[in-house]
Amino acid sequence: MDFNEFNRQYKLSRASLIAGETTDLPAVQTHLRELADEVSGSDRQIARKLIDGLPALVAAVQESSSSSSAEMAEAQQVLNDGKFDEGTREERLAAFADARKKIWAIADRAGADSDRIRYLTRRFESTELYLEEGYPWESPPDSPGA
Repeated sequence: MDFNEFNRQYKLSRASLIAGETTDLPAVQTHLRELADEVSGSDRQIARKLIDGLPALVAAVQESSSSSSAEMAEAQQVLNDGKFDEGTREERLAAFADARKKIWAIADRAGADSDRIRYLTRRFESTELYLEEGYPWESPPDSPGA
């Protein structure tokens, strides 16, 4: 299984948990771990981190949605609709830039939720860095003469 397919399954599971359509978080994590075992290389580590962070993410989104504004819900929808894992490196970077622009525009009109909405884009930073510079745990290319 490639990482894009795993991530699609992850997003569907996450959305189902957040919406309350699925309530058995441990079962969802078990299923996703089985899928992650089929992912190769360093992408498997990323998949496992996503799975491990799922309980906190779901709890935070559910908490914020119960006390958040319409603007927060709109910003969350931008995140859910984002095509961050599809296309070339440049297309993915453009997707992050577009989502950030939309979310910050929403935050500009959000009032009290504006800082929390802007904070949603913080999760983009490390992925953008890895797309631009590569993952730090990847092996460096063989040096000449080695």
